[in-house]
Amino acid sequence: MGYFLLDETKQHLLPQESHHITHVLRMRIGDHIQATDGNGVLYEAEITSLEPFDINIYNSTIVKPSSYRLRLIISAIKVPLLELIIQKLTEIGVDDIIITHTDFSQIPLKQIESKLDRFKTIITTACKQAERAYFPTLSLQELHQISYPTQNSLNLMGNTQYTLGETSRITDINMDEFSSITLFIGPEGGFSEKEYQDLIEKYQYIPVQFTPYILRTETAVMIGAGIIKAKRI
Repeated sequence: MGYFLLDETKQHLLPQESHHITHVLRMRIGDHIQATDGNGVLYEAEITSLEPFDINIYNSTIVKPSSYRLRLIISAIKVPLLELIIQKLTEIGVDDIIITHTDFSQIPLKQIESKLDRFKTIITTACKQAERAYFPTLSLQELHQISYPTQNSLNLMGNTQYTLGETSRITDINMDEFSSITLFIGPEGGFSEKEYQDLIEKYQYIPVQFTPYILRTETAVMIGAGIIKAKRI
């Protein structure tokens, strides 16, 4: 059934949630639900009234956060693909999603700004379905604005045409000791040579390979994030 979204300031479900419970799920008085505020608190409640809708919260638990933060940086691509990516990254368990502009991005960030509310709705829906108590952050940032942790962090990037020598397989990377992992996936055309060199020299990015094949951006994002989460369960 998934989680429902609680308005933590008023201690009740949002209106759209109560409508879904009564008119779609056809739940009854006495049924029990789980709800979250998206900030790590999980509530257990009993439905006490349908008209007007009301619940009694009888327990709350702070969910233990992950031992590390997984951040995905994505070069801007077409909006429908971004919607798919955001939904799947949320389900996989990514903590921070950053959309940025690189030399070969398909669209400018300004073209995405008007879609942020839509993206956040996708995140909320995916978190409820996946039963996530911590909702991921979503932001648009220019490449030079992105900050990086200075300690105990690992930065990975998709393999490009400028990679010299043998590329590490992402499955061979030891990720156990890091408290922050960043995965940067470029657009279909990859990174420019200058971007590639800057990412390696300034931020110690390690180029990695996900499969023996050339992947589309949306495929690389989901496979890369999935492998990292699987290695750190």
